[in-house]
Parts: sequence; C-alpha cells; structure tokens
Amino acid sequence: MNRRLGVAAVLVATTGMGLSGLLTRGATRVDFFGAELVGGESVGAFMTVGRMVMGLALFVALLLATGKGGLFRRTRLTPAIALGGLLSGVSFAFYMVAALLTTLANAVFLIYTGPLFCTLLARVFRKEPISRFQGMCLGAVFVGMLLTSGLVSFDEAGLTVGSLLGAASEGYPLQGLGNAMGLLSGVLYGVSLFCNGYRKDCDSTVRGVWNFLFASAGSLAVAVAMTGAWPLGEVALAPVNWAFAVALWVICGPVGMGCLLVAGRNLPAVEYATISYWECVVSLAASALVFAEPLSAATLVGGALIIAGGALPALSVLRAPAAQPDAAVAPASTPAPAEAELDLDFDPRGA
Repeated sequence: MNRRLGVAAVLVATTGMGLSGLLTRGATRVDFFGAELVGGESVGAFMTVGRMVMGLALFVALLLATGKGGLFRRTRLTPAIALGGLLSGVSFAFYMVAALLTTLANAVFLIYTGPLFCTLLARVFRKEPISRFQGMCLGAVFVGMLLTSGLVSFDEAGLTVGSLLGAASEGYPLQGLGNAMGLLSGVLYGVSLFCNGYRKDCDSTVRGVWNFLFASAGSLAVAVAMTGAWPLGEVALAPVNWAFAVALWVICGPVGMGCLLVAGRNLPAVEYATISYWECVVSLAASALVFAEPLSAATLVGGALIIAGGALPALSVLRAPAAQPDAAVAPASTPAPAEAELDLDFDPRGA
C-alpha cells in the first residue's frame, strides 16, 4: 500500500471526473446552454457505455504492451473484482442520466454519498479503524455535502431543511426523478468502492481490464433498460457533441476510472472517502462558472468544509514518511486478516 500514490491518484481522478456532468451536457445537448437533447434521456446512459468501453480498450492495450497476458490468465476472477466493475458501470450510468434531469450540484453530491456507504461497509466488514481526526474530516465533508446540495440551507430566518426528492424546478421538470437516480447511483458507487478494497494483491492492469469489462456490461444493461421508458430515437450528434463525447470518454473513462482503481488499492476507505469529495468542488465550480448557477452562502460554506475535510487528510499523508509500495500487502500465501473477513474476495493463490 503506497498512500502517497493513492492520494495523487484520487486527486487526479476526482478532478477529471468532476467535469463529467459538464462534458455529458456538452455531448448530449443540441445547444450547450439549452435543454433540448440530441436523443432520449437514455442517451446519457449510452454515453457511460462509451467511457467504459474506452477504458477497456486502453487497459487491454496496456495489458498487451506490458506483456501481462500470462498474468491475466493466471489471475483468478473473484466476485469482488466482478462486482466492483459491474456496480461502477451501473452507478455511473444512473449518474449520467441524473446529470441531465437535475442540477449538476445535486447529481454530484448525491453520487458522493457513495464514499460514506463505503466507509461504513469497510468499518463493519473489514474492521478498518476510524480515528477521531478522520471521523471529524468525514463529518465535515458530509455536512458540506448537505449544505452545497441544498438539502440544508440557512439565511436570516435560520436553518431550513428541504427535500432533494421534491418537486420539479424551473428548467428541470424531472428533477425529483433525477435526484432519485443520483441517490441510487451513490449507493451503488459506495458498494463498488467497497468491493475495490479487496484483492489488493491483484495487478492494477489486470484488474483494470476486468473492471472495465464488467462496467461496460453493467452500463449497457442500464442503457438498454432505460430505452423502454425513454426511447433513444434518432440521435444526431454534431461535431461539437462528438468532441465533448470523446473528451468525456477519455477523461472520465481510462484516466478517471483507472486512477480510482489505483487509489482503491492504496488508501484506507476513510481517507479515500474524505479526499474524493474534491470532485464535488470541481463539479460545483464548473456549473457555477460555465452555467452561471448561483452560489448561496450555504453553498460556499459547504464547499469550504469539503475542501478542508478532504485536504487535511491528504496533507497529513503527503507529509508522512513515504511507505514502501509492498509494505502493507500480505504475501500471496498468507491472506491479510482484513481481506479474509468477508468470503467474497481474496484469492489465497494470488495472481
């Protein structure tokens, strides 16, 4: 486990993935600042298929270029690897559609309930400790999420508690459904992150191939299922739509998802959870600067809490002595106790 590498990977991943909502809108809207889509709402899920297939292609190329074909064949596929990829594909398919039906802020903060679920699952099943400092940071980013998403706000009259699953708003007639999809994507994302915490003996390139293969299948299943409610129709992508689509597939596919795999193998769940909230700030800044969405006082306070809660663990890791990359990886013949807690995951034969 190399914590410095994990911090760097999660920051790169979340910065790129924080732009996914903006890129999705650019790829699927007739007019970038308008509401008309180039196809049915299910087009967002199909965009997810593209980013997953692009990631699969890159990792297959890396596998061949590095001569790891034999290692790939020797590595046993376990449920944790398969579920980690499958659930990430399903999660991001729901998220991409949510980004079209509700505000970017709501979509990103709802999917980022995922690290909270991951942390709780890791605490229960892997017995990962949570220090007082880490708990305070996680609490800070959670409160920040509530404020920036608008679930909790404040003004001269005091605190106000709203409902993310409430009625439609101006410009978003299906906002309630979009928020529900965003929340579902968060739950699935959290379980996916939890699964990625297992099989840390597995080579990153090998795992990347399996991850994107199952993610492609999961996102395609969601996209096809959604066409029943929202027929895709005749999709007419202009050159600018293609440009945004390719940027989405590359930045949020092989780059973003690949770095998430590296981070999941090198960071405890609680540190991953706090630092990864940087994506929320990136998405919020993009929506405010590009789409001129107003930033309330509650949003600014929430963003500050998220930055502080995510940055402090990152700084503490970077200032600590560098860990040996293999120091925390148990030998292949001796599974680490935390890996053996749940019979879902660890392959004692190794890779």
